[in-house]
Amino acid sequence: MRFVAALIMQGRMQAIAVAATSLMLALLLPPLSLLSAAAVALVTLRMGWREGLNTLLAAALAAGLLGAIVLGNFVFPAIYGLVLWLPMWAVALHLRQSRNLGWTLELMTGAGLVIVLLAYLFHPDPSGFWFQRLQSLFGEIGARAGMDPEALQPQIKVIARYMTGVLAAGMISSLVLSLLWGRWWQAVLYNPGGFRAEFLAVRLHPPLAWLTLALVAVAMVAGGQWREAMVNGLLVLFVLYVAIGTAVAHAIFSARGMKLWLYALYGLMLFVPHVFLPVALVGFSDIWLDWRARFVPADKPV
Repeated sequence: MRFVAALIMQGRMQAIAVAATSLMLALLLPPLSLLSAAAVALVTLRMGWREGLNTLLAAALAAGLLGAIVLGNFVFPAIYGLVLWLPMWAVALHLRQSRNLGWTLELMTGAGLVIVLLAYLFHPDPSGFWFQRLQSLFGEIGARAGMDPEALQPQIKVIARYMTGVLAAGMISSLVLSLLWGRWWQAVLYNPGGFRAEFLAVRLHPPLAWLTLALVAVAMVAGGQWREAMVNGLLVLFVLYVAIGTAVAHAIFSARGMKLWLYALYGLMLFVPHVFLPVALVGFSDIWLDWRARFVPADKPV
């Protein structure tokens, strides 16, 4: 991966080629969209707002031209690139200026919460909106599989209630992963070891924890759309706490020489989704308990 980072930083044309090509390949293999956004993040983090913006605009044009040649569609790849890269450019610029990864992660989470809030403010029934579309999708899939579409409705209704939060959380998780990838690339090329120190030391601010508790309290006592909105907001916060919990666990296991536990943690996170909940709880509680100060030996600072 160092080769790709070095290629991106050789010049604007190389950065454009990597971003546009990986974006087009992401239409077949979606995880490559993370690489595409990470390329924009790296250019912005290293070169500043102007070069980052010029690169993403030119890459969107290049993706559109590739789309016109390969797919016969210029507009979709170009718009897809802009939607993917503009938020990445904004958060990478914030990190470059603030030099505070915690603040930047909180900013992204706040954007996700705003998306959920706007959905419930400006749409009378978000869950109904998703129910109609999911019913059509799963009804067709169920019919092909020989299942009764009516039997799927209870499950579809449950999924529809939280689709707004799931999509917002998915957007934020993609941003977080791409930003961390771009930051890691920057450290590999220009500041070896810098990313590890920055990520493992990242901390959140207490007001975010109080906001989380407020959302939980409202979700417990309210009903209807109020409860739905709070739970959807908590799904966005969940992404942030997983990221922080991962940093906390990595710092403690690494400092104490527990490499096997560290490998086990990442293996479980890849194959056992249930492990994300305790990791998120670690990230949430770290705001008050500062687990690294308690369990990282004094002679091995993070």
